[in-house]
Amino acid sequence: MGLSLLLGLLAGMLWQQPQVRGVWLVMTRYCPGCDLQGLRLGGANLRRANLRSANLSDAILAEVDLSGSELTGAILQRTDLSLANLTAADLRQVNLRQANLSGSSLIGANLEAADLSQASALFADLEGAVLQGADLRSAQLHGVHLSPSQLAGALAPLECRTGGPPSTPAQRPNARP
Repeated sequence: MGLSLLLGLLAGMLWQQPQVRGVWLVMTRYCPGCDLQGLRLGGANLRRANLRSANLSDAILAEVDLSGSELTGAILQRTDLSLANLTAADLRQVNLRQANLSGSSLIGANLEAADLSQASALFADLEGAVLQGADLRSAQLHGVHLSPSQLAGALAPLECRTGGPPSTPAQRPNARP
């Protein structure tokens, strides 16, 4: 009985370490509600992971594959998601305030009611992404093509509503094809 108590306490202490939770996440792709603040998992394969309501603020998730993942209600504030694959991810009501999404693929992602205010999404691919009720105010969206139907119902800067910056290499001055 004493050994099981000791093992339980040890496991509880280890679970307090974000890197231990990170290893668990990579192994199981299941960590809803987990506190993963400041976690460094750049390039990890987290395809179809369940991170619903997880706290990943200040995490480094550059080049991570989160395609098809469940992230509803997650906190990704100030998180580095540059060059990440978020294709078809469920990002409803996610806090992406001040996050770096530059070069990321968000094709077909559901960003309904997400907070992307002050986020950097330079040249991110948002083709077919749902942005109903999303907050895009003060977001850096240079090189991002957003259709009028995507912007319907989103809180977007006037620049987006009037066509925004050029989105194809042919339209950008000095751009390489």
